[in-house]
Amino acid sequence: MFQPLLKNIFIIASPHEDEQRQRNVQHLQKQLPGINIQPAIFPSETRVPFLQKLQEYSEKRTGLRMNPGEIGVLLSNRAIWKEIVSQHNEGYFLILESDSNIKDLDLLLNQSSFIKNYDVFFFGGWYGKMLLKRSTIQQVGQYRFGDAVFKTVCSCYGYAINVKAAKELLKYTGKIAHPVDEFKRYLPEGHLRLGAILPEVISELPSTSSIGHPNYENVSFRIRMLLVNLRNQLKAYFS
Repeated sequence: MFQPLLKNIFIIASPHEDEQRQRNVQHLQKQLPGINIQPAIFPSETRVPFLQKLQEYSEKRTGLRMNPGEIGVLLSNRAIWKEIVSQHNEGYFLILESDSNIKDLDLLLNQSSFIKNYDVFFFGGWYGKMLLKRSTIQQVGQYRFGDAVFKTVCSCYGYAINVKAAKELLKYTGKIAHPVDEFKRYLPEGHLRLGAILPEVISELPSTSSIGHPNYENVSFRIRMLLVNLRNQLKAYFS
């Protein structure tokens, strides 16, 4: 039986993805009967009107040009948010990707009533590196949950939202700017209550990205990330 707070579960997927992802989607459908498939938007497969203009606008507004895959993921998530807003007045909705890996199905479906304290809740994010504000941490079994440190909020492979959040996410992504998983870049801090759980209940399977990203393995990037992680750790501890 589904957790009552999760009215619907969506997975963004496409028959054009590789065999590993297709097999994983089939596995998720067995774990979560009745899951809603949201067709993934790949600009290489589906025409996206004014794609080049959208890329140009994103670069103009942020200094970084979104690639076609990132725009497709944004549009796919927005399609789900629009469906939630048009068909529901209340409730919570879980959104997955084709490479999402559920590590604790029982907790996800039967023991996650704590998400009702949040507008957006991350069952996984930033490859397990999301942080929690120390003063808000609570325990549920082997897991810790609480308010997410805003600067560590990232990823879309396992998050739940309520109707309020769906409306606000649509509002703040109405103009093309940042990739959809970079919530911390387009949502005002404190505007929605964001929660997370550690360790991850939903992780991301190791696979080849269907979006495409630059190489982040250079020395300067690693040094910058060390400083960013130190800042985030201090923020988590003193909040």
